[in-house]
Amino acid sequence: METDVMMAVAKVEAAAKEDTNECRDLSDMKIGQAARQGDIYLHRVAAGHPRGMAVGPKLAMGDLMNARHIAEAPAECFVGVKAPDYCTAGTFLGPVVVSAKPFTVAHPEHAALRCPPGVYQVTHQMDARTLDRVRD
Repeated sequence: METDVMMAVAKVEAAAKEDTNECRDLSDMKIGQAARQGDIYLHRVAAGHPRGMAVGPKLAMGDLMNARHIAEAPAECFVGVKAPDYCTAGTFLGPVVVSAKPFTVAHPEHAALRCPPGVYQVTHQMDARTLDRVRD
């Protein structure tokens, strides 16, 4: 029994390391809608959504796993200062992503997100018991 479990774990780990090149097309995403990639949510927001100073392309800060959600050029990222109105109070904010052209959010273990031009607020998944940010 223990050998079966170890073999199953090895298969899952091997599959996670494979680059599937899968890409989800979000071209019909409207303001007020959100898409998930692992432990982050990408919310389409209005052009005037508040934002802070420019930051790098990482959409989740933390250890190497979490820091691999990347908004690829031509997207630019800014400090997030306000969650979308429909989000729960205390939602963990990530950056605001702005792009005048289609762009991709990449991560080696999740399907890429192909996003239309616009403004997006990133938020992080929360653990309901601890109210802490989930890290994938």
